Amino acid sequence: MDDLLMKLVSAALTGGLIALAGYAGAARRRRQAARAEATRTSTEDPTQALLRHAEEADRDRDELAAQGRLAEALDHARESVDHWTALTQARVGRFQAERQTALRRLEELRSRAGSA
Repeated sequence: MDDLLMKLVSAALTGGLIALAGYAGAARRRRQAARAEATRTSTEDPTQALLRHAEEADRDRDELAAQGRLAEALDHARESVDHWTALTQARVGRFQAERQTALRRLEELRSRAGSA
C-alpha cells in the first residue's frame, strides 16, 4: 500500500510539473508574440496607414453614392484622391491606377451632383 501511495504521489507531482512547464512555455510565447506585434506596429511603414485611409475613403464614397448622399460622397471622393495622390508621391511609380480611378469617380460624382 505504501508503494502504491508513493507511485500516485510521484505521478501527481510529475503531472503537475509537466502542466506548469507547459503553462510557462505558453505564457512566454504569448509575451513574445505581444512584443513582436508591438514592434511591428511601431515600425510600420507610414504609407500603410495612408493606404488604409485611402481604401476606407473609397469604400465610404461608394457606399454614400449608392445611398444617393452625393454631397457626402463628394467629400470622401476628394479625400480619396488626396490620399492616393500622397501615396503616388511617397511610392513613386505605384498606386497610379488607384489614383486615376479615384479621380474618375470624383468627376463622375461631380457630374451626378451637377445634374441632380
